[in-house]
Amino acid sequence: MTSLSERIKFRLRTLNKTQAGLCRYCKVKAPSVSKWLSGMTKTLKGENLLRAAEFLECDPDWLATGKGFWQLNSSKTTEQDTFTENTESQAFPEFELFAISPLFLSEFIISTSDINSSISSIEYTEEQYRRMFGSKDPQNLNITNIKVDNMSGTLEPGDLVFVDTSIKKYDGDGIYLFVFSNHLHLKRLQMVGNILMVISDNPKYQTWNISQKEKSNMSVLGKVLISQSQIFQRF
Repeated sequence: MTSLSERIKFRLRTLNKTQAGLCRYCKVKAPSVSKWLSGMTKTLKGENLLRAAEFLECDPDWLATGKGFWQLNSSKTTEQDTFTENTESQAFPEFELFAISPLFLSEFIISTSDINSSISSIEYTEEQYRRMFGSKDPQNLNITNIKVDNMSGTLEPGDLVFVDTSIKKYDGDGIYLFVFSNHLHLKRLQMVGNILMVISDNPKYQTWNISQKEKSNMSVLGKVLISQSQIFQRF
């Protein structure tokens, strides 16, 4: 996250907090916070920075500069909210919930969705993280769950997917999270000529396409990197 605006929006949507709440807590007028969120304000200093960091529950240095990790060193994650892969090793970055909220999708009206988040966070040791994601910036990775069966055969309902939200446009064949026609889709995209094919890996669903003329109505939110099965067995 290279800008103050991106960092504030990230924490607001993660915490499900509002711009109005940020205004009240920082004791500043709404136009000032609007400038923070629009990118007109490049950095925060002094009391504004400290109060904003308190409200956003993040490290002030990270909020001001983007350097390091957002989480405060003193913050603790509860057992209820965290699934720890290795409790004996120091945890590496925690993946935040991929929350589809009015703030995150302020320019869209989502009527239906292919996803339904049910896991709040996952922790990995640095070794585990590097093995799975290489040099990917953890701040650009979010998690969510599959809601429907249109990707069955590849992704099953309930499966956990890791989405790289730094990818904001089609950059080659793969599975993407995107908005089109007031629907939040998670499907395979493939370019055939000038036509973008939208493919459901479950053969009972028809393939459809997005023409060049319709691409302006499409917004890519991220690309799926890997998935994790959420099948549980009782004994």
